Amino acid sequence: MRNYMSLSGKKIWGATVISIISLIAGCSGGNQNGAASQLTISVKGELIVPASRELTRTFTGSLEGEKQAVILAKISEAVEKIYVHEGNNVRAGDLIVSLDKSGPTSNYLQAMSVFKNSEKNYNKMKTLYDQGAISEYQFDGAKTDYEVSRANYEAAEQMVDLSSPISGTVTAVDVSLGQYVAPGIKVATIAQIDRLRMKFGVSSVDIGYFNIGADVRVKVEAESLLVGTGKVVAVAKSADPVTRTFEIEVEVENSAHQFKPGMFAKCDIIIGRYDNVVIAPRTAVLSRGGKDLVFVYSGGKSVAKEVVRGVDFNGVMGIKSGLEPGDTLIIVGQDYAVDGGAVKLAAFVGADGKEIEL
Repeated sequence: MRNYMSLSGKKIWGATVISIISLIAGCSGGNQNGAASQLTISVKGELIVPASRELTRTFTGSLEGEKQAVILAKISEAVEKIYVHEGNNVRAGDLIVSLDKSGPTSNYLQAMSVFKNSEKNYNKMKTLYDQGAISEYQFDGAKTDYEVSRANYEAAEQMVDLSSPISGTVTAVDVSLGQYVAPGIKVATIAQIDRLRMKFGVSSVDIGYFNIGADVRVKVEAESLLVGTGKVVAVAKSADPVTRTFEIEVEVENSAHQFKPGMFAKCDIIIGRYDNVVIAPRTAVLSRGGKDLVFVYSGGKSVAKEVVRGVDFNGVMGIKSGLEPGDTLIIVGQDYAVDGGAVKLAAFVGADGKEIEL
């Protein structure tokens, strides 16, 4: 019979021990320590295998297009037509949204009428001038009227026909058909996303880790974890006077378009590499009597070993001494172990990282 309990299909390590000790304490009074020392507890062990580890620092920020354009409404009118959808690729000059050209604040129809009349008059006067029928002064007047009316018409057109100033991908369409927009309202965003940019601030303590060209890892927690690479492309030479941080800019490779502008991302930079290091889960290292201890499994017994902590690798602890390759480290049930106490190895994690039940 196994020495661990099962509740709803889950093993309860150590809870068995507490219950039994409490029962013994209630029934036998003064012989608690002796009774507890006779208990056999179930533990899970892990084979200690030297490994290579990287020490990283993590910073956060938002991803932006390498080149990005936000298209804003310039007049108050209703949205008449939307030419694109999110994800569409566009070229510079392509129409994105048209506003109502006949609305009360639009000068488009009037400007177009004036332009067409002046264009017609200009063409007529040019023919007469070429024939010598009118003076240069008369022709210049018609030409000036034509150029002014054309400029006014083009300006009015740009107010209602909103186009992309850059080639790229539509990353956001923020309006709907019939929606009434006001000046300054965001209509759409266009970005070049084959490479993205990420900016964040670091303290004077961390600025030394960043050099132009340094490699970084970028992670985004979306429906699944997205992981990519990037390089440091800019390091501020002075701190921001308000935040007292130094701005770092990272270029993120995104040819597969897995990352999207606006995503919140984490940036890891490697600050140290360690080879053949002995590591243990942080929870496996216990502090007892002013000493750092681990318990290893040996011949049905739990054996206490004093260890010296090393580098903390974001959740696992490097061990400088006291724990040797080949040891079976107790990683579950260690809180209830005593030196020389009887234990049952109920599960074991081997060198391949796979767990087996015994």
